[in-house]
Amino acid sequence: MTEKETQDEVKDRKNWFEWLVFVVGLLLMLHIIGYLIYQAYTRKPASPDLVAENFPDPSEHAPYRYRVVLHNKGGETAEQVKVKVETQAGGEAVESADIDFPFAPQESKREGWVNFDKDPQLADTVVVKVVSYKRP
Repeated sequence: MTEKETQDEVKDRKNWFEWLVFVVGLLLMLHIIGYLIYQAYTRKPASPDLVAENFPDPSEHAPYRYRVVLHNKGGETAEQVKVKVETQAGGEAVESADIDFPFAPQESKREGWVNFDKDPQLADTVVVKVVSYKRP
């Protein structure tokens, strides 16, 4: 062996830190692949399960504003979700407002606001319901 070949071998040799980084990276990659395979085989698809809630949220410029919270507790995304918020007095609708959510991913929460022209406190109740949605 010549002196030049010996120097090349020393340069090509990996130190302990390079091996440590390689092993940690390999373990992380194998862990992620294993997790994805596990999720693919154990996850059961479920339809969207949409629940809507409303809360009074007045502001200076919108005194009759309500916050609408849409929860998708299901295992699939819902698209074009239409929610109706209605004030009722004596079981009759007094005023209504609609809000659309472009999509609601699985196990997520979306928020929006609606405004009424009349004071909702004059009505008996404020009802919120999911009117329609579609699956992607």
